[in-house]
Amino acid sequence: MRTLLLKADYREAAAKRRGRFPHPLNVAHTIDRDTEVQTSDGRIIAVLLCAVIPSELGKPAYRLWNKVRGVPRNRTMAMGTNSLHTSTNKDGVPSPRSGVHPRVLEVSPARQGILGWKNRDGEMSRLSSEHPEMLSDTKPLIKLVDALYAHHLPAFYALQRAEVKKAPGRLWHTAFSSIYIAKNFRTAYHVDRGNLLGTMTAIMPLGKFTGGELVLPRWRIAFAYKPGDLLFFDPQQLHGNLPFKGKRISAAFYVARQRRGEA
Repeated sequence: MRTLLLKADYREAAAKRRGRFPHPLNVAHTIDRDTEVQTSDGRIIAVLLCAVIPSELGKPAYRLWNKVRGVPRNRTMAMGTNSLHTSTNKDGVPSPRSGVHPRVLEVSPARQGILGWKNRDGEMSRLSSEHPEMLSDTKPLIKLVDALYAHHLPAFYALQRAEVKKAPGRLWHTAFSSIYIAKNFRTAYHVDRGNLLGTMTAIMPLGKFTGGELVLPRWRIAFAYKPGDLLFFDPQQLHGNLPFKGKRISAAFYVARQRRGEA
């Protein structure tokens, strides 16, 4: 595995792109082989592993997770839209709840779902309750992702597993509590606020598609990952996807934050 040392930092320019969709001009370097990405101070922000997920595990997961039908009403930043108040109180004042404009949702092919725990308070997701096979029948895949994490990022893994042990729920004995399934969802630049700070997210694409590279604009890099590949990255880094053609599912394995008591 090679190491890519990032020397230039475009933090301020990247921050201005929050909520905008990635463009190829935002990318100076595309990563498409086994690579550990480090900042100039030696901090690891991503590791790409190519061809580590066998098709006999990936294809069944795609068939199962393709059933996801949830509409991303709560993903305003990732959808590239402004937040819109979705309801009003009895006195006509907009409620604190907000979301994506219904007209945007009507034309978007994006669908989503959460498997495992919605948060670290022990609240199981509705999708897991209604379709337990989405987890039980993909257990070997989840275990493999966990083993790859432990092998390639042992320090991060140890910290993450210690944290998830404190939570009421986790996916068997892995370092993950949850899996976010995004179907045909091209995301604008955003950060994943539901993920525990200081941990890595493991993300893998499934399906038949071209494009969809994951861009980190702060570093002007893109990961050209494909089915069979696995990417570990810091979900607090601003990120989004380039356009893609075809049918695509992205599965993100992570530790959910607590609903209360965490910033």
